[in-house]
Amino acid sequence: MKKIKLIFTILFLILANSPSISDELNDLFLKLKNAENFSEATSIEKKIWNIWTTSGSDQKNNIEMNKGLILLNNGNLNNALKVFLNLCKVEPEWAEPFNKVATIKFLQKDYLTSIKYIKLTLEKEGRHFGAISGMAQINLRLGRFENALNNINQALKIHPFISIKKIKPFLLEKLKKKEI
Repeated sequence: MKKIKLIFTILFLILANSPSISDELNDLFLKLKNAENFSEATSIEKKIWNIWTTSGSDQKNNIEMNKGLILLNNGNLNNALKVFLNLCKVEPEWAEPFNKVATIKFLQKDYLTSIKYIKLTLEKEGRHFGAISGMAQINLRLGRFENALNNINQALKIHPFISIKKIKPFLLEKLKKKEI
């Protein structure tokens, strides 16, 4: 009995002292915000995306996420959508399946559904610069230039080297503004 207690105590101490995914993400987001150049930011961004796409509650769901990503990257949108919608049901707190549904709906030009899933993504992970960038792209396509500019500024607060910032000068010109 003492050995079992000792094992549980050691396990508890190991788990209690190991950084959680949340702690790791917080650290990465701080590093991203303070990145000094594009290369550094890109390296950090890749680590964040890796966590987002591999943080299911079990290995089976992580494998399903990978399967969906392969389908999506190969242009098999309908089958990828089925995978991600299923993951949304079985992993309702995991932001990334919701983001992938938003991405597919964007690619299918179903902007209203994409917006719905972007909002669901951001409820789970408010720093999701990919989802915020997606919202900017939708707002741009819908001619909502002020909203798109706001989205870009929001994303830049999280990720100062995010690629969508390249359309900011266009939006400022469209809105005849220097900055908001």
